[in-house]
Amino acid sequence: MEVRFKKSTLPNGVRILSEEIPGFPTVSFGIWVNVGSRDETPEENGLTHFIEHMFFKGTETRSAQDIAKEMDRLGGYANAFTSRENTCLHAKVLPEDLPALVDLLSDIFLHSRFAPEDVEREKQIIRQEINMVEDSPEEFIHDLFSQFLWGENPLGRPVLGTKETISRFDAEKIRDYFERLYVGSRVVIAAAGDLTHEQLLSLTGERFSSLPAGSGRPRKSPSPASGVRIYRKDLEQVHFILGVPTPGARSPARYTALLFNTLLGGNMSSRLFQEIRERHGLAYAVYSYLSLYEDVGVLGIYAAVEKEDLRETLEIIVREIGSLMAGEIHADEFAAARDHLKSALFLSSDNPDSRMTRLARNEILYNRYISYEETLDKLKALTAEDLPPFARQIFRQPAALVVLGPVEEDDLELPEDLFLKS
Repeated sequence: MEVRFKKSTLPNGVRILSEEIPGFPTVSFGIWVNVGSRDETPEENGLTHFIEHMFFKGTETRSAQDIAKEMDRLGGYANAFTSRENTCLHAKVLPEDLPALVDLLSDIFLHSRFAPEDVEREKQIIRQEINMVEDSPEEFIHDLFSQFLWGENPLGRPVLGTKETISRFDAEKIRDYFERLYVGSRVVIAAAGDLTHEQLLSLTGERFSSLPAGSGRPRKSPSPASGVRIYRKDLEQVHFILGVPTPGARSPARYTALLFNTLLGGNMSSRLFQEIRERHGLAYAVYSYLSLYEDVGVLGIYAAVEKEDLRETLEIIVREIGSLMAGEIHADEFAAARDHLKSALFLSSDNPDSRMTRLARNEILYNRYISYEETLDKLKALTAEDLPPFARQIFRQPAALVVLGPVEEDDLELPEDLFLKS
């Protein structure tokens, strides 16, 4: 598969990136902004996500219904998301429909009305979205864990905001926030598939030149917490996350972190899945995950168990982490974890959405193009001897444990060596 990468930068700082793949059946296009919930003040919590919703509520020339009809007519896949560090509008269409798609997404990004009546209506919708998360313990536990681990830092606040902060938003606040933060220096336009860079530049260059250059807000790194936090709730199971801070996405250790997470609990053959679910039958859902932000990250372990099985489950987790810290790693399990990452990397290369996302994220984080081959070389260079020092590094401090379910602090029995130290 022939792939050509090209990049252009507009005078206002907007970066336009393309991966040309001649003959590919589709094109993925995304408008990315390096703005997320960690850029909000406490009073603004949820505003970035709110703006993502408002993008689809009408522009100067299109109503909300017009926007919905055009997206359906294009027949492709269109969506948007807000994370703690980024906002994205993206879609996948046939190559001949790219001009219409760019016209539509550019319009809703650059010319949304933020009408007062739409703002009030959307508050109700986002309140329902918050309710859905709070009614889903397997989702809600992640917000609770972030709040405990990151504390008062913006990383600790929910991306959706709270019902209290949402209620205070109005069209003026939304417009002011958008004009201050959604600036050229924070915008990346990315596309991958059957297109040319010159075509993409022609479709987007003049439109996005209207954005002011700006600079946005500096981000503050958090001071992570440790210990135990219990949230009592009448549920059938006890949900918990045990986690520790890690180096961030810009650290060279990110490749070691990915491999360590895969080996620990990142897939079905991982230690935690095999021990906790397959061998002991303690949980249906158990996994570890790695969330990497630009300057810091977190390795978390999630499971949902019966109350009486909580201590045993935590003991198994402690034992497996201790084993990895001690270097008790079999050659075959190491090879399997690394092969899993290598396969996932190249299988995703067949998907233009994945390629477009990779383009934008690498530009935002590293300000450069990173090929699949470069990432593969980094993974190949890792050895089993790299993992124990990494494990000892991240478990040097006590961990954070958040528990949600029918548990009181008085009856919570924890292993004495739960908070590992090197």
